[in-house]
Order: sequence, then C-alpha cells, then structure tokens
Amino acid sequence: MTEQTASTPMMQDTKSRHRRTGTVAVWISSVAVLLSVLLVVPYMAQRFPVFLLVLALGAAAGIAGIILGLRARRSRPSHGGWALVCSFTALLITGVMTVAFIIGMISTTSINRVELRGQGESGSVASFSNDMEQRTEEWPMEGWAKFNTKGSWAELTLEAPEDAASKTVGCQIIWNGEVVVDETSDSGSVTCRYDAN
Repeated sequence: MTEQTASTPMMQDTKSRHRRTGTVAVWISSVAVLLSVLLVVPYMAQRFPVFLLVLALGAAAGIAGIILGLRARRSRPSHGGWALVCSFTALLITGVMTVAFIIGMISTTSINRVELRGQGESGSVASFSNDMEQRTEEWPMEGWAKFNTKGSWAELTLEAPEDAASKTVGCQIIWNGEVVVDETSDSGSVTCRYDAN
C-alpha cells in the first residue's frame, strides 16, 4: 500500500504564486519588447521627450522581466525562459535605439536647417548657394528652398523677369527656425546673405 501525500493549502498557495509569477513575467517581458519596438515611432518623429519616456519604461519593464523570469524559471521553466528571452531582446533593442538616439543628437547639433524664401513676379530667377551647393532655377511668385548644411552661411539672390509688371522682390533666410535676414527691393533684384560666424 503506497502512501499518498496530501497537498496542504500552503503548498497549493506556493504553486499558485509561482504560476502567477511566471504569467506576470511573460506579460511584463512582452510589454518590454513592445515598448522597445515602439521606440522607433517617437525617434522618427523627433519627439525626444516621448522617446525618453518610452525608453525609460521599456528599460524598466525589461529589467523587471529579467528578475521575474529568473524567479519563474524555478517553478515554470517554459514561462521563465520565455520571459528571459523577451526581456533580453527588449533590452538589446533598447540599447541599440539609445545608441542611435545619442548619435542622432550629436549629428543634429552640428547641422543647420536652412529655408530660403523669395517673393516676386512669377518666373523670377533664384540663385542660391551655401558651402555645399549652388543652384539657379526659376521660381513662382512665392518660391522657397530647404536644405541642411554643416556650414555657417547661405545666400539667395532673386531677380524679377525683365518684362515684369512689378520690379518689387523680396527674400528671407530662415536659419534653424529663426528669420535672420529679410530684404525687399524695388529694383528687380535683391540679395539675402547670412553668415552665422
């Protein structure tokens, strides 16, 4: 006659707690993976405060997933293993995105965003240049050009057509979101030049 061991309420409570730990570990580690993948959205949209918030939440969930995964492996190896794989993956993706974020921040601080605007008769000739390029093209009544430059200067010359009814032309240079030059002329030609140095 074999003896059967009766499970005590305390043993059942321990098993139930281990099952819950395994389930929570899987959920938290899955959330960590989701958050780490979602980091791409605020990064691409250049919403850096949102990026940092999601980064912090993803890292916290990844670390919590590792801790719970290690605890869950004792009683539920499959749940614990899955939680560990997800958490390590989330932390790896989070680390890669952090490096990309830092490199992006360093590179964007040295690049100037420039916008050139010109107003005049349709068919005006716009000649613009910076340290990287020089172009001449025909612009409509209100033309514009945008570019990024590592240099410190930009120039725009706008010339109205010879047969234009009005010789009034104007130009503006917007440097990193700020209007730095605004010129108008009635002679049919105007030049805007800006040098940040």
